[in-house]
Amino acid sequence: MIADGVFAGEGRAKSGEKIFLKMERVTNANRTQWEQYCQSTAQLTRHGRSVLTFAMRGTKAIQDENGATRYVNEQYEALADRLGQSREEFDDFINLLGRNGYAWSQGNKRRINAIHNTHAGATHLYLNPEAECYVIYASKTPDFQMPRIGDNSALSEPLTLKEYERLYRDLLICVGVDFPDRGSMHSKGMFRNPISSIARTHTGLSMILRGFSGAVVQKYFPDKQTLCCQPLSSMQYMISSALQPDDYRIVDYSHEEALTTAEESIREGQIFEMPMNTIKVSALDRLYRNHAAT
Repeated sequence: MIADGVFAGEGRAKSGEKIFLKMERVTNANRTQWEQYCQSTAQLTRHGRSVLTFAMRGTKAIQDENGATRYVNEQYEALADRLGQSREEFDDFINLLGRNGYAWSQGNKRRINAIHNTHAGATHLYLNPEAECYVIYASKTPDFQMPRIGDNSALSEPLTLKEYERLYRDLLICVGVDFPDRGSMHSKGMFRNPISSIARTHTGLSMILRGFSGAVVQKYFPDKQTLCCQPLSSMQYMISSALQPDDYRIVDYSHEEALTTAEESIREGQIFEMPMNTIKVSALDRLYRNHAAT
C-alpha cells in the first residue's frame, strides 16, 4: 500500500516491457477522470460509427515504386475534425494500422474485434464512490496520474484521436472490481487502451492484472476468497489457459470445454459472453507471484 486506498506493484508484459500496476479505490476525487476516460474510449471504439472504425475500414495496401508495401486511406478530409492530426500524422497512423493487421481489407477478425470489444469494457466499468470499488490498471510509467478534462464527467465535445493519444498514452489496460459481499469480489469492465493495442506493444497484460488484484486482496482483504467475473470468450481463453482446472469453476462448463469453446470462438471471429467464472483468489495470487519471480 502506498496511500490510503492505493496499492502498487510492478511486472513485465509478455513482450518484455516493464509495467507499473495500481489498485486504486474509486472516490469522489477521481471518479470524474475515470468516467471521462471510459466515455472517450467508448466513443473512439464504437462499432460502425467511430473514427477508428472508419480508419480501419478505409485502409488498403498498395505497392510503391520500389515494390514495398505501404498503406493508404482516402478519408483524411472526411475525418480530419475527429482526428486532430496533420496529414503526415494521419499517414503514419494508417501505416501503423496496416503493418499491425488492423485494416479490414486484411481480414484479421481477431484484432479488429478486439478494438470493437473495447467498447463493451469501457461502458461497463463500475465507478461508484459510495460502494467499495476499485480500478486496477497498468501503465508505462510509475507516476501516471489519470488526467482530468474540466469538471464534468460527460465531455461537452468528444476528444480527437490525437488528444486521446496525448492524454492517455501511458495507460495500458484497466479493470474494475467491487466487494458486494463478505467472501468475494466481482470484476467487470476490463479493456485495453485501443491505441496501445494497435501499437502491438506491452502484450499479455490481462492475466497479470487479474493476478495483481489477487495478490492485493490476499494480503489486505483476507476474507475475500473468490473473484467472480463473466468474461467474453476471448478473455475466457486467457483465464482457462492460465489457470489449473481446480483453480476456478464456470457455470455449465468443464475446464476443457471452456477452453475449447473459447478457442473456437477466437478462431472463427465470433466473440460472445461466457457464463460466470468463480476463481480462487489464492490462484490469482500464485499467478502474480510466479510472474513476478520470472
